[in-house]
Amino acid sequence: MNVVSVVSVGDTATGVIDQLAARRGLLNIVRRCPELAQLLAACQSGLAQVAVVAQCAGDLTATLVDRLAAVGVSVVAVAETPEDARRLHSMGAAVVPGNVTVESLSAAVLATVESTRHHLSTGYAVPATPDLDGGLLELQPTFDIGPLATGGTGPVFAGEALEGAGEPAAPTVPRSEMTESAPGGDAAMGPDQRPPQQNRPLSSPERTARPHQAAPHDVPSRLDAESLDGQATPAGGPRQLPAGLAAKVRARLHRDGIPWQSSRSQAKVGPLAVNAGASLPHGSGTLVAVWGPIGSPGRTTVAINVAAEQAAAGRSVMLIDADSFGASVAAALGLLDESASFAQACRAADQGQLSSAQLSKISTQVVFSSGTFSLLTGLTRPDRWPELRAAAVQRVLLRAKEMADLVVVDCGFSLESDEELSYDTVAPRRNAATLMVLSQADIIYALGNADPVGIPRLIRGLAELAHQCPATDVRVVVNKVRRRAVGGAPERALAQAWERFGPTLAIKHFLPWEPELTDKALLEGRLLQEIAPDAPLRKAILGLSCAAVQRNPESAVRNATAKLEVQG
Repeated sequence: MNVVSVVSVGDTATGVIDQLAARRGLLNIVRRCPELAQLLAACQSGLAQVAVVAQCAGDLTATLVDRLAAVGVSVVAVAETPEDARRLHSMGAAVVPGNVTVESLSAAVLATVESTRHHLSTGYAVPATPDLDGGLLELQPTFDIGPLATGGTGPVFAGEALEGAGEPAAPTVPRSEMTESAPGGDAAMGPDQRPPQQNRPLSSPERTARPHQAAPHDVPSRLDAESLDGQATPAGGPRQLPAGLAAKVRARLHRDGIPWQSSRSQAKVGPLAVNAGASLPHGSGTLVAVWGPIGSPGRTTVAINVAAEQAAAGRSVMLIDADSFGASVAAALGLLDESASFAQACRAADQGQLSSAQLSKISTQVVFSSGTFSLLTGLTRPDRWPELRAAAVQRVLLRAKEMADLVVVDCGFSLESDEELSYDTVAPRRNAATLMVLSQADIIYALGNADPVGIPRLIRGLAELAHQCPATDVRVVVNKVRRRAVGGAPERALAQAWERFGPTLAIKHFLPWEPELTDKALLEGRLLQEIAPDAPLRKAILGLSCAAVQRNPESAVRNATAKLEVQG
């Protein structure tokens, strides 16, 4: 292996960085920075392959880790407490404890370098480390009050020891203790141990919105994509490692006496052991993005009512307003948008502090007589768009998929890539949230207006969408279909024009133009199924969102009123 260049910030209490700098070996500390800003500048100049953060770890964010990973730099952070370890690990950094030795830190740095050479990533520019079983593995320190208090001799990584490396020092803990101590502890519970969903119809006809109560053990199973349109979405697995890499990493770590464990298994040591999961949460729900080009094609109306129809069918649903240009979901539902809960969740995710319970507390629960769904409201002012960083948005989406069967996201229109921002820089983009949502989506509903202006915009937008998301299931929806704009037999005329001028994607759904109905719903802040359950537009959206066997007209609510319930 060639010499690995390292840039560091600060030093540990035992002076490990000083000792590492004095040595001559596979690691070469090329620069020691006093703060993270200088470390970022040094890494962006191509000076180092690994950044070791021995101090200032509290200022480390998921955005910074992703920016370093985007230029090919892995991050190894030193954590003094179990809480810091969980936070740093959730950002995608390899974590070692404060009492790490020179040998153990060197092994951790070399392992991260090995992983980045084999095209593994856990998400948007977040590196992963190699799994000895051929999948993904994360460097996971185990913190135990005993060893830390008495003075340990290097990091102990969560999991069982390798063959010949000895037995784990700490005993196996009960599942209940592990669930309480580990973040996302509900993932440790079996499907039969989770409480049933609480999405039953309400007896009261009133719809209210109140802060959602945390339900840390309420993790629904994945919603099959067939329930949305009768078509299944293929699922892919992680890329396998070359056969020789696992043996090389196993031999190196076995020589240094560091036990490892695959990310697919659960930590078994100490009541404060960090959960041996991936650095990013693995959501089990389905993510549906509602996108459309500029020109108000009806993204918000469709997103709100698709979420409501699925919630009325008894599924747990979360609706997210990720439009950084003009958020409007809260206003369309008649709710006070005093705070942007989506931006609040992104800030918590950027700091590595967003858990399922925290996201449940941040979100608002919209309750109507047919069911309930959670809501993350959008930005109250468009100039706050820098708060929606791509790394934070990705983590919010994955955490939302852990909590809900279906996550519906109202996206912004912009898909273009600004060459001035993307060339040789990592400046934030206003459409970063939209691009991240589309890249993570299982299904994308592409909406366009049924008129001579809207159809060409949709065709050009689909070309950009195919470039951004080439493997995603895109379903074309033409909205506001009317004779005055298209002529007689509008659906047939649109289909013929689309077949001649449009892309290979066929039009999946047509939504009729009912301005009186949508104006009334917007004025009263109500859902279509509440004010006109038999309207053609409501039935068309119901057909768009549900399979035929799941349509239940009895769940429609005709005389519901909306209000905002404020809880102290």
